[in-house]
Amino acid sequence: MPAFTYQATDPTGRTVNGTLEATDRGTAVRLLSGKGLQPFQVKEHGTPATAAKTAPAPAKTPATSSKKTTAHTGADGRVKLSTGQVQTFVEELAELLGAGMRLEPALKLMEGRGEAVTAHRQAARRIGNLVREGHPFSNALRQASPSFGELFCAVAAAGEAGGSLAESMQRQAAYLASAREIRARVSVALIYPSFLLFAALAVSILFGTFLIPQLTQMVQSISGSLPKGIQVILSVTNFLKAWWPALILGLIGIIILFTLWARSTAGKPVWDRVQLRLPLAGPVLQASFHSQFLETLASLTLGGLPLLKGLDLAAGVSSNLYIRREVKRAVDLVRDGGSLSRALERTNLFPTNLLEMVRIGEHTGELGDALRRSADRCARDLGKKLETAVAMMQPLIILLMAGLVGVMAYTMISVVFETMNAVRAR
Repeated sequence: MPAFTYQATDPTGRTVNGTLEATDRGTAVRLLSGKGLQPFQVKEHGTPATAAKTAPAPAKTPATSSKKTTAHTGADGRVKLSTGQVQTFVEELAELLGAGMRLEPALKLMEGRGEAVTAHRQAARRIGNLVREGHPFSNALRQASPSFGELFCAVAAAGEAGGSLAESMQRQAAYLASAREIRARVSVALIYPSFLLFAALAVSILFGTFLIPQLTQMVQSISGSLPKGIQVILSVTNFLKAWWPALILGLIGIIILFTLWARSTAGKPVWDRVQLRLPLAGPVLQASFHSQFLETLASLTLGGLPLLKGLDLAAGVSSNLYIRREVKRAVDLVRDGGSLSRALERTNLFPTNLLEMVRIGEHTGELGDALRRSADRCARDLGKKLETAVAMMQPLIILLMAGLVGVMAYTMISVVFETMNAVRAR
């Protein structure tokens, strides 16, 4: 069983150092809390060799930490975190709060002592200082870093208000881990199709710019004429050779103009609605919104936040303006006295099976639990739709590759036959 060294404060405020054995750090924290101690540093006890190797490091820590602190802090003095660092912060905090620690000692433990000041440790230090000054945890999150987002701060506020901050952080940690896993799965699944597409384009360029022109020159020298199909391909190839800079600049210009339009006030709502209707991406985007929206609304409702306020905040899980507009309609209907299930039904964003689960939750008085079950179902549905979309992309790219290579192969075979006919005619 591993040993852990710790520093903690006893009920009288004195600092206590010691060592104890536990299966993991969370168990060690629970054991210390059971003894009436509040730990602010718990580390697995290393071997003497390791300690000897790392002994010189403290002398360089101040300069290194200063450099890292400057690198992680923005112009406004707030700490900028990556998605992975936000996930690490939330997971560590959820583990400590779940082990029974209070918020302030948990943040102090996350700061670390004598360790490299990473971005999430720096954020923990800033948040801890603000909490010790009397700021609410959700307000401290807003002031310490812009990376947490308004929605995450609202979930933290709901957890504080309902006395379920530990559970809220655990759910957020699970959600962030799930979202990161989905992104990783999509990225890995796209490697093979991307390689196939690149190979198809490379083969097409090789055939069109090198092999086919040489063969056609030979055929033309023998027979004096070329088939119509080869003439068309050569015309296209010569055009691309002569005008490729202008074509690339034109393509870049079209992309820039489309991006500006898609981000404009008039174009963004239109493009956001079109995205939801795309063949492969549309169902995935809808399932992702269902899962995030219902999970967030469940967390806020179970945390004690009023339903209307929860709806307002949950609408922020999506940057899609069309979805936000429809959710705002639902909020207005609920504000006018309508039921949540009926209001969501009017948006045409949710399938019937989810609406039925919400309606059952309203009738039984367990709306938060019903929303959470619906969110879990949507998460499973999202995984299936992602797998389907990725599985469909591979054969589509293979068909595209086969079409490009097939055209080039047909052209070369035509050239060979033309050459043979010309030789026989002589």
